[in-house]
Amino acid sequence: MDPSGSIATARPAAGLILLTDEDFAPWSFKGSDGTLKGVSVELALAACAGAEIKCEIRALPHQDVLAKFKAGEGDMIISGLRMTDAIAKDATLTRPYFVSLGRFVTRLGSPLPGADVRSLAGKRLGYVKGSAHGAFLEKYYNRASLTAYENAAAMHEALRTGLVDAIFGDSLGLSYWVGGSLSRACCAPLGKAFVDRETFSRSLGFLARRDGKNLRDLFDASLDQLEQQGVTAKIFNAYLPGPIW
Repeated sequence: MDPSGSIATARPAAGLILLTDEDFAPWSFKGSDGTLKGVSVELALAACAGAEIKCEIRALPHQDVLAKFKAGEGDMIISGLRMTDAIAKDATLTRPYFVSLGRFVTRLGSPLPGADVRSLAGKRLGYVKGSAHGAFLEKYYNRASLTAYENAAAMHEALRTGLVDAIFGDSLGLSYWVGGSLSRACCAPLGKAFVDRETFSRSLGFLARRDGKNLRDLFDASLDQLEQQGVTAKIFNAYLPGPIW
């Protein structure tokens, strides 16, 4: 980045085609008016503007995004596909703009002092059966009384009705439940969110072609700039129901 704040890496002469999932809320989705919306969509367009690149976003069914990219019908994927060894042969990932987190939620007025291992020892904790969040609890919170539920709805209801003292799951998903009508305003986050890359944490970034290192570098610099300017936080706050960190 040069002293003026503009991004100095060489820009592509032509505009870019960005591919995304048409039904992947809150990251990319079509609104009731047919307009493409979402965190990834707005962040990608802001990154394009910051890098002074003309970009067009094309929304596709989920199953078509990677195939179109491999066929050369797009320059980047912005819908947050999980990076696998197979995808890594064709693509390189920008720096992350989001990392999935784990979080405890408890009832309002709960006497629990915190979300650390000592504070929750002996307490009743719920999680979804077979989930990565459950694996995290079994590894680090085995001094608590752990109960696995068949699905998120059953786990939520167990907390709401007092069958457990706290639940642990995806921070984003729990923020929607806490702020939604099904919770009946019963509950609130406990402590800060957790990152654990061995179990539940994965990064979302934009996928550029493996031979597109310059393009990846352009977007990395632009994403850094957007975060420093507070634009990234503003976009997240426009789509998420509450703090997830």
